[in-house]
Amino acid sequence: MAGHGASLLLLLGILPALLVAVRINGKGREVLYLAKGDSVKLGCPYVLEPEDNGPQGVGIEWIQITPERPGPENVFLSYQDHHVNYGSGSGLQDRVAFVQTDPGQRDASIRVADLQESDTGTYQCRVKKNTVAVHEVIVTVQEKPAAPQCWSEGELIEGGSVLLRCFSRGGTAPLSYQWAKLAEGYGGGRLPSGTLQGRAPGDLLIRSLTGAHAGTYQCRVTNRVGYSVCQLNLSPGPRCVPAAGGRQAGIIVGSILGSLLLLSLLGLLIWALIARYQRKECQRACSDCRSSTGGTMPRPCTACAHHSYSPHGISYMQCQHGDSDERAAALLCNDGIRHQVPCPAL
Repeated sequence: MAGHGASLLLLLGILPALLVAVRINGKGREVLYLAKGDSVKLGCPYVLEPEDNGPQGVGIEWIQITPERPGPENVFLSYQDHHVNYGSGSGLQDRVAFVQTDPGQRDASIRVADLQESDTGTYQCRVKKNTVAVHEVIVTVQEKPAAPQCWSEGELIEGGSVLLRCFSRGGTAPLSYQWAKLAEGYGGGRLPSGTLQGRAPGDLLIRSLTGAHAGTYQCRVTNRVGYSVCQLNLSPGPRCVPAAGGRQAGIIVGSILGSLLLLSLLGLLIWALIARYQRKECQRACSDCRSSTGGTMPRPCTACAHHSYSPHGISYMQCQHGDSDERAAALLCNDGIRHQVPCPAL
């Protein structure tokens, strides 16, 4: 019995040395997915056991471990003897700070501003007293989806088909696209009947458009760190059916235009026949001019003109020889009889 009591006293004597002097109140290893440009608080609250209230001060270190920087540990922020020290080489010096003015008051949490994708890595918080407590946070920084573009392809008429398209030009993959109709009765991402997923991730096909498809559609592009949206309004119009009166008016206008075109062609044909007849008469007159001069014309007959001789109600053909104004014999047509007569003076 005495031996058992001695063992109990010995155990009580060494029990304080077995107690953990520093304990971090955390949930074990944390995993965070954060958006580029955001700020984040990396928590590291700790508790000191009553048995560790000695004169030795608390030491705090924040270490960044990244696959891109193998080698010695990178202590980018530390606290010792009431002094805050900033490390170098991590690119965090101007963007990190302790949350509390005095992190020795049981809170070693830090805040990192303007996160960059290069900040991805494992962050360790180490709190030292007589022992060391460690807390890890795994941070992955990604770019949230850029503002997408929404547009439609196809005719917005009842009974037709239209393709709604959505595309984001930025953001860390994978990107997820989801369409929703914001009209009453279709909340929560529901879509009216007749809608199908298109070939591309951001396509939505609507067949047999009706008035029920009218309204505002929203495309939501999402990844692990955020989302962006765009909206598109659909207003299907009625299918255009020509009225009976409109068809009749079109027929009348077409008939009038056709008649005018036919008359124009007929007038052009008559003019061509008259011109051809006059040209032949001129050629005959020139031939008669040569015959009347006995073939002794000094120059060939180069021009013929048709004139009217009004005093006697007759007409004749006049020949001009070269550049002179000589007048030779001409054909006289009177009552359908052709004669060769000297040209009268004009």
